[in-house]
Order: sequence, then structure tokens, then C-alpha cells
Amino acid sequence: MGLIVSTAASPDHIRPNAVAQKCTDELAEAASSAYGCDSLVEVAWNNLAYIIEEVRSRGGKISVEPYEYAHEGRLYMKAHITDYDGYNIVLSANRSQTEEPISQLPEDKFIKTVQVRLVSDLKKSLDWYKKVLGCDEVNDSGYARRGDPEAPYPVMEVILQQAASPHDVCPNAQCAKVRDVEGLWEGPDFPWDTFVHVSWEDVLLIVDEVRSQGGTIGTEPFETSNDGWDFLDARITDPDGYSIILGGMRRSGEA
Repeated sequence: MGLIVSTAASPDHIRPNAVAQKCTDELAEAASSAYGCDSLVEVAWNNLAYIIEEVRSRGGKISVEPYEYAHEGRLYMKAHITDYDGYNIVLSANRSQTEEPISQLPEDKFIKTVQVRLVSDLKKSLDWYKKVLGCDEVNDSGYARRGDPEAPYPVMEVILQQAASPHDVCPNAQCAKVRDVEGLWEGPDFPWDTFVHVSWEDVLLIVDEVRSQGGTIGTEPFETSNDGWDFLDARITDPDGYSIILGGMRRSGEA
């Protein structure tokens, strides 16, 4: 699970996702009617209940206890963990209805984390992520992925959900600067919603590709250096104003 946590400049900038508008063919059990989803974390079937108990034992808040439902030949198990600011982390596991759970000691391990994003027009956003951002997979359930899962650099994955109200579409605001704390980065100069680590050479290529498809480049590529490393960053904004940061890095002097 990878997250970047920054200090909000104002308490008003802490805005967990609201409950999304339900799809017409979505099962009632597939999502909580009381809680939104900020991150979907895929875990192994045998590990979900164990992780919940581990979080509970450490004083964490379990907002939705583990529950199961069946759909199209598969069994699903989900549970919600809520952090200090009300952000909801949904643990999700699934297996075939004919598959027996593997008998092994459970572990508190995550398989992967997918960010969840509320959008004003799901169809428009799916089209943008496919045609402008160049995602390799986009489906009607709102899942969008760019990159090869087998490649050395991680893929970008998001789940897009239709917001029930335009007021629920809340891109991150500019975070507060953390100054005069030795060893701690003060934070970016623009808002971040998603950070995508790519190779140095690909930052410029992706920016030009997105620009050629009519995409908005919120911040042109720029270089910085720190502690023996060079960084190349750029910011792309989607139709709702969410900021996607491309970041490349290399050791200073490698150019």
C-alpha cells in the first residue's frame, strides 16, 4: 500500500469521499450505503479478517465489519477501516464460489492499493482516461489502468465513481508547507491527487502525448535536485481538476 500524506493548510481541505452514486446494475451489498471509499485495498481471502483484528487491536476504527456477498460465480468479502481524518480504506477479497479457502496462517499483507476518485461525469472521465491519458485498460466499472503490471515501473490504477452531487467532487487543495524541520520535505508547490513514478525519459514523452490529445498540463516539466538526486516532475489535470503528478528521478550526474 503506497500513500503520500501531507498536512492540510486548512481543516476544510480534509474531504474524504462521499458515498458514490450507485450504478443501476450494482448489487446492494457491493458498497456501503453509509460510507464512501477513498482507497480500495486488495488482500487475500484468508487475510482480510486477520488484518481487521490486527487494526482493531492497535486501536483502529472498523467502520464496517467484514461481510460477504456473491456475484457472477464469485464470493466477495469487504470491510472498512476509517483513519483519524475519516478517510475510508476498504479491504476487498474475492474467490471463486467453488474454490475452497487455502489453509495457511493468515498474514497482515496487502496485495495492492487502488485510489478511488469521485467524478462529475463518469462517461466523460472514462473517455478522458482512455483517450487522453492513454490508459491501457478502462472498463464500465470505473477501473482505469495505465502501464504493464509486469514492467519494472509500477502501473497507475484508479477507480472512478460517479459523484452523487457536484459538491462531492473534491480534488486535493494545496497542502501546508512544513518548514524548518530537519530531514522533512516541505511539500510540493501545487496540489497532488495522484503521484505516478515513471522513468526520467518518459516524463517528457507522456506530457507531450497528453498535450497532443488535448489534455491540460497544469505544470510544465521542471527539474529540482536534493541530496544527490535529480527530480523531474510535471502535473496533468483531468476534467474534474484532479492533479496527476508524473515524477522521474536519477542520481545527480547521470545525465
